[in-house]
Amino acid sequence: MITYIPPEKIRYLVDEQGRPTDVLIDYEMWQAVLHALEQLDDWATAKSYLERRRKARSPEEIGLELLPETLNDGDKKNAGLDRS
Repeated sequence: MITYIPPEKIRYLVDEQGRPTDVLIDYEMWQAVLHALEQLDDWATAKSYLERRRKARSPEEIGLELLPETLNDGDKKNAGLDRS
């Protein structure tokens, strides 16, 4: 998780008037930024699912299936889920 980027790790490109136009960071910092964005996306996906699930009257209403119903007979037996 990115908590602080030291100022010496950040470089700015400026235009003719001295206004910042771009920011440069080293590759390691870029990887940390990408990782943080992926974590944020995962969090947003989970939050969206939880909101949909909370509003749904049943798991089936949002397209979920019970695990035993998705397995074939051999898989059910191997997983100890067969009811015979």
